Amino acid sequence: MSVRLRADIDPGEIQTLIAILREQGIHYLIASAPPPPGASTAVDPVELLLRLAGCNDPLVEHAVIALLILHPELAPAAQEALQRGEGEVRERLATLILATLYLQRWWLFRLAFALGRLPAFPEEPFASLWEERQLPPPSVDGGRAGLLALEDYLQRRYGLPLNFMADWQNQIDHLLEQEEAKRRVIPSEVVEALREMSRQALQEPAQSE
Repeated sequence: MSVRLRADIDPGEIQTLIAILREQGIHYLIASAPPPPGASTAVDPVELLLRLAGCNDPLVEHAVIALLILHPELAPAAQEALQRGEGEVRERLATLILATLYLQRWWLFRLAFALGRLPAFPEEPFASLWEERQLPPPSVDGGRAGLLALEDYLQRRYGLPLNFMADWQNQIDHLLEQEEAKRRVIPSEVVEALREMSRQALQEPAQSE
């Protein structure tokens, strides 16, 4: 994230993006007006990710996190968007994908109960993102180490002590509130998978001693 000027933001584009996100199940963003006449909400997923990363409105841009958690099937589109993206837009998208992976680990249990399934945005296809930036993989410390390292990386990159984690966490907070309100029944296999993860997490410290 860099410092953005309001003059850099296209209100019509923001209104259209919010309408598209609502169609994708993200309802916590509120537009100041409907999309402009003639604006289409039918958009290719790759184009959508690039438009979000380049929209210059941090709240809408960071909704990429919620979008990828809700729709893990967009992983191939995210890979293609990284290949097609350039400059700052690509860097923002890479940052949001990393934040998604770390937050997905950090909030795994609560997300699972909210979504009624295990969070499933894949990590392996994006390993180069954390490796190139010398960041921990999402599996370290349940994602928290990666979040802290990613924020430190961005603060050094932009030379500003901005609270990036608060912006990312804001998306998770809104997503959890939205999905928990649906009061889904949790399948027994999801509960058992979470129990197994808990057992493994308890065993790891003992094995490392």
